[in-house]
Amino acid sequence: MIVFKVQPGEVLGDGADLHGIRMDCGGRGICGKCRIVCRPSAHLAPPTEAERNHLIPAELEAGHRLACQVRFVGPVEVTVPDASLDPAAAMGKDGLPPLMDPDPAVGRCFLDRAAPPRILEGKATGLIEWLARRASATGMPGVRFTDLPLARQLSRPGAAEQDLTLVVHRRRGVTAVWPGHRPRRLGMALDVGTTTLAAYLCDLATGGTVAGLAALNPQRSIGEDVISRIAHCDRQPDGLEALQGLVRDGFNRLMAALLARAGVSAEDVDAVTVAANPTMAHLLAGLHPHTIGVAPYLPAARRFPPLTAASLGLELSPNTPVEMFPLVSGFVGGDTVAAVLADGTHRRDAATLLVDIGTNGEIVLGRGGGLWATSCATGPALEGARISSGMRAVPGAVDRVTFEAGRIRYHVMGGADRPPLGLCGSGIIDAVWALRRAGALGRDGRFDPQHPGVVCDANGRGCRFVLAAADRAGGGAEIAVTQQDVRQVQLAKAAVAVGIRFLMQRAGVTRVDRTVLTGAFGARFDWRSAVGIGMLPAPEVIGAVQPRDNLAGVGAVMALIDRRKAGQVRRIQDGMQFVEMAGDPGFNAQFVGALAFPDQAGQGD
Repeated sequence: MIVFKVQPGEVLGDGADLHGIRMDCGGRGICGKCRIVCRPSAHLAPPTEAERNHLIPAELEAGHRLACQVRFVGPVEVTVPDASLDPAAAMGKDGLPPLMDPDPAVGRCFLDRAAPPRILEGKATGLIEWLARRASATGMPGVRFTDLPLARQLSRPGAAEQDLTLVVHRRRGVTAVWPGHRPRRLGMALDVGTTTLAAYLCDLATGGTVAGLAALNPQRSIGEDVISRIAHCDRQPDGLEALQGLVRDGFNRLMAALLARAGVSAEDVDAVTVAANPTMAHLLAGLHPHTIGVAPYLPAARRFPPLTAASLGLELSPNTPVEMFPLVSGFVGGDTVAAVLADGTHRRDAATLLVDIGTNGEIVLGRGGGLWATSCATGPALEGARISSGMRAVPGAVDRVTFEAGRIRYHVMGGADRPPLGLCGSGIIDAVWALRRAGALGRDGRFDPQHPGVVCDANGRGCRFVLAAADRAGGGAEIAVTQQDVRQVQLAKAAVAVGIRFLMQRAGVTRVDRTVLTGAFGARFDWRSAVGIGMLPAPEVIGAVQPRDNLAGVGAVMALIDRRKAGQVRRIQDGMQFVEMAGDPGFNAQFVGALAFPDQAGQGD
């Protein structure tokens, strides 16, 4: 809980992230997650329609409001309950990739202090040509000067004659020149997700990852999903610049924290790789994502021109090369290519299903060197958004729900004595499966009003199942699964199920040998619950299930440390066939059919 004061005319919706208030719908009054308490209530403007939809009259009278909607007509003290705070932690993307053999595309060359040669007859030279010849003589490949600011730096009196460290990229030439002997060789791998940002500081000499950090994507203050962010760019003249600034500043904070933790300087970072979904890649690069949001949903570019830290606004040496993973389509991006690289899906003969479930779902099927990919609009429900009691997977979240001995039971992250604050994505999947097993939900997803524990309004509508009453919940409001929550899960699980079905049909397989679940959410939920509700096929179809943390981040690290791995990236992109589902005449029928839950829901014990 936090408390702060606001003055008349101040608008929280414009900067709720400064106070730590979550706004899963981007401040549109849809999700109702930004509940606050304001006193005195007499200093508040009348409630909006959105506030009346989410808050009962008694709550409004007591000063309960939505941060994204409320307007202040006098000085007010605002209290933000824990359930409305947006936790800064991001689970699932801060683990460190394993040690690997280093062979990066960038290296350092050391030149001792020396005086320029005398001009001999027929042997005239220049300072920069002289440095290039000396550096090439050390065996360093790719030594050439193509950057005017570096030439200006070396033209200063005595600059070329001192001890020097040259940073040399095999394709781009010399990218930095530092005075003295600077042996540290580091790189940054960045993973840009719709919900989460992650950065990994890597040692290019040893092949190890020094440190990793993750944080929630600050663009959430504008929209929880890529469609809302594309729409913001279309509606607002400075929308693209605002979103680019948010993700740029988010990464600058992450990188600064990593460098401080390792006790090193930004000047020690020689290269950057970036794995991002298509919309996030466009926003980071400053490309307008409009064409991704309209048919035929094309990216502005699938392969990006040479990028540098300066061109993206990253606070590193200006010429530090940035390699952005190429995109497959408007909705299958470089993060998917990076995940395939990390898993080796493209090199396996056995049929492999790679499923990355997040705000948007990406699915790849590989068999005998062939790759088929598709995307499915799972929406943010599986990451805690658009769920009535939803939250992210942080301490206080209900992350597991079971049906045992005739009772629905739940587990809270952070300790059994911690009061629950809400349901995270894995918890809502478990909860729906547990309610199916208990007989509280029918195949069509409707609650049985006669089932014990199901609560309905006076008209028999508005049904919900209460997991924790208000007096047992940490946020002071009951934690329940509502009918609308079940509908959100049905939409998400149908999207994944149909995507898998389409790829298997296109690849001509009826079962796979292994299924890899990845992503911050995908690697952490109980896949058995997903099978139970029909999100994943039956166990005999999906083969051995292997949860793998953050393959996209691992792939970004691999391409940074090993240029041979980086060389496989374009081959993966070129060899991946994108399967467009929406245009298929059978898609709608298959999607509607997949909304229902499977028949085999047992009663458990």
